[in-house]
Amino acid sequence: MIRAIEVTKQFEEVTAVDHVTIEVPKGTILGMVGPNGAGKTTLVRMMVGILPPTSGTCFIGEKQSNLLTAEERARTGYMTQLKSLYPDLTARENLDFFAKAYGVRESQKRNELIAQAAELTQITESLDRTVDVLSGGTVQRLSLACAIAHDPNVIFLDEPTVGVSPDLRLEFWDYFHRLAKEGKTIFMTTHYLDEATRCDSVAMIFDGRLLAHGPPEELISSLPLESTISGIIDPDDSVQLKSALESIAPIEIKGRRFIVTATSGDVKFLIFEALSKERFQIRNIVVRQPGLEEAFTYYVRRGQE
Repeated sequence: MIRAIEVTKQFEEVTAVDHVTIEVPKGTILGMVGPNGAGKTTLVRMMVGILPPTSGTCFIGEKQSNLLTAEERARTGYMTQLKSLYPDLTARENLDFFAKAYGVRESQKRNELIAQAAELTQITESLDRTVDVLSGGTVQRLSLACAIAHDPNVIFLDEPTVGVSPDLRLEFWDYFHRLAKEGKTIFMTTHYLDEATRCDSVAMIFDGRLLAHGPPEELISSLPLESTISGIIDPDDSVQLKSALESIAPIEIKGRRFIVTATSGDVKFLIFEALSKERFQIRNIVVRQPGLEEAFTYYVRRGQE
């Protein structure tokens, strides 16, 4: 549904996006992660067709993004990182304006879609208040509602959850998954690596280059990333514990707490096997698994070597 093929964007001497190839199947959510300045927004702007690539091609469906007709473009929703709302208009007037701009000309149809978008984003009670008096969270909800008020098939969301509370972020994700189940295709950018695990696939970008792309669990499990196993042990057993584990994996003991570092599932098995065999009295065992943050750091370092 969404494709970029060898897309590059240069601004004079700066390469903002460097030969990126990526695709998003219909009814799925792709999360693009990377720090500020990595090229996420530039890539989105090329994908929606408002910024021409220096080289390469972007597609929405089977058509190049920059060649879409007004009618075809109206099937796409785009929530920009910078707020594009009119502060002196009410939430309803903003929704009406954007729905009309996307080609929904019939007033009754617009009213139905506005009511639906407001209900889904839970801003119905704020529809008749001007944007300048709304809370930050409500403004973010309204921005999302404006992007989907015309019921698009493809939705681009540029940092949709930035600056919002954790509970609102969870509500947004519930909504994103409902849209995907309805067959909508979502391409979103985020610098929250923890929430990217909620996507069907993750694309990691750094300095304009695509480092990795795939399901989040596969990106993590395919790398030699470290896990840690820690717990509290009786000081009298610390010497015996260290003797039992140091041949298996690096171990550190700080007072009553020990920390063992494992680089694979096999090593973790051997650690727990040794702990069980020696029958140490261990309390408060904590196993910390690697996540997308560790995977992203690994890919960045590998790309720089």
